[in-house]
Amino acid sequence: MITFGKLTLDMPFFQAPLSGYSDQPMRLLALEYGAPLVFSGLMLDKSALYPKVLEKPLYVIGKHEHPIGGQLLGNEPEMMGRAAGRLEEFGYDLIDLNFACPVPKVIMKERGGFLLTQPGRVIEIIREVRKAISCPLILKLRIGYDHSELGREEFWQICAAASGEGVDGLVVHGRSVVQRYRESADWEVIGRVKSRFPGMTVIGSGDVYKAEDVVERLKDYPVDGVLIARGAIGNPWIFPEARALMEGKPKPEAPSLAEQGGIMRRHFEMILEQYPARKAIPYFRKFTVGYCKRHPQRKKVMMELLTAKTAEQVLVGIRKWYGNVLKKKKS
Repeated sequence: MITFGKLTLDMPFFQAPLSGYSDQPMRLLALEYGAPLVFSGLMLDKSALYPKVLEKPLYVIGKHEHPIGGQLLGNEPEMMGRAAGRLEEFGYDLIDLNFACPVPKVIMKERGGFLLTQPGRVIEIIREVRKAISCPLILKLRIGYDHSELGREEFWQICAAASGEGVDGLVVHGRSVVQRYRESADWEVIGRVKSRFPGMTVIGSGDVYKAEDVVERLKDYPVDGVLIARGAIGNPWIFPEARALMEGKPKPEAPSLAEQGGIMRRHFEMILEQYPARKAIPYFRKFTVGYCKRHPQRKKVMMELLTAKTAEQVLVGIRKWYGNVLKKKKS
């Protein structure tokens, strides 16, 4: 169980906000398969102030998508406050402020992970957002901008400020910003965050690819929960598997090829409802890689599906490799 202010989750894990991935189809499948919380895609603060942006598939909220969090990226305290208030009005149940993104174009604009070098500005943003919303507020951090002594001091300064400024939780990725995704995540530092601030809900992030990783991180480190990010792409089964293991039950049997194919088809058809085929096909390829990992002939399946040019070719490929797929469930 995880508690963020007035929001309580029944399991100590949830799906991460994934820029370019976690739109409505992915979120609906994750919730259906047992994710206790999902997020929309990362959103710029100024974008959140435009109604048309909030109507895009990455951000629109369906009636069956609660609880759902929204993650904001920006560096202006006043605008971040306004944007957070707008997301709460729109129906988001939790607001996450991103001070972790390592993408160069984000860093160049002094957003995301760059702000780990600006503790004073981060504190101003926290205060403005906290005044603007009544729902839970969490921060996404990395363990420093770099591995210098100053970088680590600034990280701890932000953690301490969060503890005293009404932040309901910290999601800490165990790499520095300059590391991006190189080398292994340092969960020892994540564990020290919880040890230093025992009253703060601390969620660990980094290198969680299967259900066993969730259980092992919770066993080995003093954290309250685990964020499932890339491990959930094309793999909604990670959620029921993690649930079973957390409850002390055997891990469920691997989904049959028919079930895998059925979910792939449903996911693709939901994407086709959101986007024209010329966009839906390349967009679905990003999920195909994850789905194919469970197939015994992974490389051959990937080659056919990743080179499909039409929606019909995608569906034919799924039928060919996964057999008599399940019928689409009614929503």
